[in-house]
Amino acid sequence: MKSLKLIRLIYKIHRNEPPRLEEIEEMGLLAVKISQYYALRADFIDEKTCVYLSKLYEYSYAAQKREIDLAIDKDKWILDALESYENLPFSSASIGQVHIGYLRGNDKEDRKVAIKIRKENFKESFLKDIENAKKIANILLFFYPKLKKVFNPLEVLENIEEGTLKELHFLNEVEGANYLRRLKNENSEKFDLKDLYFSSFVESLCCERVIVSKFIEGESFNTLLKEGRLKYSELLKLFKYHTFFMFKLGVFHGDLHPGNIILNENGEITLIDCSTIGKVKSKLRKGLFGFFYYLSRYNYDKSAFYLNEMSEKRLNQKDFEKFLEKFKALYSDFKDSSVSDVSLTKRMMETIKLSINSGMEFEEGMFHVIKSLMYLDGMVLKCNPEVNLMNDIREFTELLKSELKD
Repeated sequence: MKSLKLIRLIYKIHRNEPPRLEEIEEMGLLAVKISQYYALRADFIDEKTCVYLSKLYEYSYAAQKREIDLAIDKDKWILDALESYENLPFSSASIGQVHIGYLRGNDKEDRKVAIKIRKENFKESFLKDIENAKKIANILLFFYPKLKKVFNPLEVLENIEEGTLKELHFLNEVEGANYLRRLKNENSEKFDLKDLYFSSFVESLCCERVIVSKFIEGESFNTLLKEGRLKYSELLKLFKYHTFFMFKLGVFHGDLHPGNIILNENGEITLIDCSTIGKVKSKLRKGLFGFFYYLSRYNYDKSAFYLNEMSEKRLNQKDFEKFLEKFKALYSDFKDSSVSDVSLTKRMMETIKLSINSGMEFEEGMFHVIKSLMYLDGMVLKCNPEVNLMNDIREFTELLKSELKD
C-alpha cells in the first residue's frame, strides 16, 4: 500500500469521512486491519464511523478465483495425498480460497474435506506495507509527540502486525480449534456444551499456507440471516456458549462473525477459522460479568461499580459519583427496550467513551469483547429486531452467578 494512500485513509477516518469499503479492501490487507482497529475505538472516533468500519469484520469483495494447481504451487504434495479434488474454489476472498476434496478410503461422505489455500506472496506484501507504515508513524510521532498519549500509531501497528502474522500462518487456526475443543471437553460436565463443535483437521496435510479440514455440512449464520431462516433460539444457543467461554474461562473465539458459524440440520453449531483467540484477564473477566449481570437487571449502581472495578485505573469516590450520574443518564432509555430501539453495540461504545473520558483505563482485551458484541448484536438485529436481549442475557448470567464477588 502506497504511503500517501495510508495517510489519506487515516485522515479521512479521523474526519469521520471513511472511504467506501470496497476502496479500503482494494488498498490491501493492512488498510483493512487499520480500519478494523479504528472500528473498536469509539473513545476518540465518531460512533457512526465505528459502526460503518465494523462491517469490514465480515465484508469481503469478490476475489479472483484461481485453479487449484496454480493456487497451491509448491505445496502440491497435499493434493497428491487426496483421491480427488475440485479444480475451482467454492469460496474465495482477498486472503485466499477454499476447494472441496476427498481423502482416500471407502465412505465418500466421511472423506469429504475443505482445502484452504493462502495466496502466495500475501505475507511478504503485508510485511512490506507494515514497514512503510511504521516509517510514517515515526515521522508523525516526531512532529506530534503528544499523539503517543492518545493514540500511539507505532503500538497499534505492532499489534496489527503480530495478530495478522498469526492469522496468515494457517497452523495457528489448527492450534486454536484444538485449544477451544479441549476447553469444551474439560468443562462439558459443568456446563451444557453438547451442540458446540470446532473445525477438525487432517493435520498430516496441513502446513503454513494450506490446511485441510473435515468438510462441515450445514449453512452459515450469514446465509441463514440473509435469507431470514435463522431461528432466534439457535442464536441464543450461540450466546449461551459464547458467554460461558468469555465470562467463565476468559478465552473465546476472537472473530465470531456470521460467516464463521455453521449450523447443521441437527441444531449443532460449529465454529470455524479459530486462528484468533480472544483472551481477557481475571480482573477484566469478572468485572465484565458483573457489569452485564447487573445491567441485565437494570441495577445501574452495581453495573457502574463493576465497570470501575475492572478499570486499570479506578476512579475515586468523588469522580465515581460524577461518572455514575452520567452513566444513569446514558442508560435512561435502556430498560425494556428492543435491540432495534437501543443497539447494545452503540450503547457499549458510548459507555467505554464515557468511562475513558471520566478517567478509567482498560486492558487491550476489552476491545476483543467489543468486537464480539458488535457481531452478536448485529446478528440479533437481523434475526429478531424487536426482542429485548437483556431479558435473555439475564438467564445466561444466572447460570454463572458464582463469578460475582458479592
